[in-house]
Amino acid sequence: MSTNTSLSSAGWSAQWRRLANVGLLIGGYAVGQGTIFAVQTWLVVRGEYDLLSAFGTHFSFAMLSIFLIDAGSTTTLARQIARPSAEPTGDGFWPFFWATVVARAAIAAAAGIAALVYVLAFSSDPFSRYYLLSILPGLLAWTGNAVGLLDGLRLSGLSGVTGSIAFATSALALALAPNMSPQAAGAVLGCAFSIGYVLTVAAQWMALGHLGKHLRFRRPTRRGIMQAFGDGLALLSQFVPGQLILRFQLVLSTVYLGTESTALFVYAKQAVVAMTMLIAFILRVDFPGLVESMARAKAPSIASIFEAQKSAMIGALFLAAGTLIVCLMAPLAPQYNLVRAAQLLMAYAPSIITISAVSIMMQGMAATGNYVSGAKIMAISTLVGAAVSYLAIGPFGIYGLLIGEVTIHLLGFALLCGQLRGSQ
Repeated sequence: MSTNTSLSSAGWSAQWRRLANVGLLIGGYAVGQGTIFAVQTWLVVRGEYDLLSAFGTHFSFAMLSIFLIDAGSTTTLARQIARPSAEPTGDGFWPFFWATVVARAAIAAAAGIAALVYVLAFSSDPFSRYYLLSILPGLLAWTGNAVGLLDGLRLSGLSGVTGSIAFATSALALALAPNMSPQAAGAVLGCAFSIGYVLTVAAQWMALGHLGKHLRFRRPTRRGIMQAFGDGLALLSQFVPGQLILRFQLVLSTVYLGTESTALFVYAKQAVVAMTMLIAFILRVDFPGLVESMARAKAPSIASIFEAQKSAMIGALFLAAGTLIVCLMAPLAPQYNLVRAAQLLMAYAPSIITISAVSIMMQGMAATGNYVSGAKIMAISTLVGAAVSYLAIGPFGIYGLLIGEVTIHLLGFALLCGQLRGSQ
């Protein structure tokens, strides 16, 4: 009786921790993005379009650099810790962590050199020069981030909360920047970015230290460093095609459909991205459990991958259904443009399900350590989807872009399933 009670208590504890992690990830995202959006809205009201444009462009570049420097290590470090045979943050883990830091540092150095070359040889814009120079300490600090450790220890909510710090510091600096010279605005905003990421990394390690997980130095091996580079490149290759296809479709829409249809396309895509971001948070929280499940399974199957991540699939179904319901209510509003946008978004709603299914399969591959196959499959699917988008935009207009995107999802899902069956 007591054994059953303790098991039930442990199950409830795990569920509450999982819900807390999802809630903190969503809350951190809302606070971070929300503060930036609020200040940007205020700048629009003031008519500060030059500052808004300069900040938006440079902040986007800075965040892309953060994404590249991490190089998929959120996944690789989380998997390393979550494996059943692994001793979390034991002596065997730290050489792998420091090998990852070396790989990150190499990418950060490349980004820093590129920024310096641009500043010294090409840029005449004072805002750009001061901003790019000022973000370099932040990029360096990010090479030591502990997001993967927190995720692997089932503390992803903490990484979500700490991740909002850099957005909040940039938002505060942006609110102070309207009356500054371009040089001062660039320097202040760049320093705010760096301070934010220094505080973020410091907060992550403080949280880990409070839990008894202290940073230790263990010399990385040459083999470990090469593995970190290889895994990072493979994981980046999984995400880059998605970034490229969006920009390719934007170009197609601008050239063949005009600004009005392009605006509707951007609106629908932003709504879908917001929905799939919620699914991504659930997948991130579920990843350590998926790693354990895949390690226990003699032959990982499609059914076992979806079983371990069923909450993400259920969430995708509910979000798609909710989007359809809201769009069906749009004709009640006396606004023609809103109705048109709702019609397009209604067509895009099922893509929430298809992209979530692909993400679930990709995460299943990552849980087994097979990063390269996923990268190849996404590259092939994206090329095919780009061709379909180009061929379909003529006869189907804006819906041709949707046909191309769903082609990527369906082909990618089929190839991932085939790869998994072939590996059994």
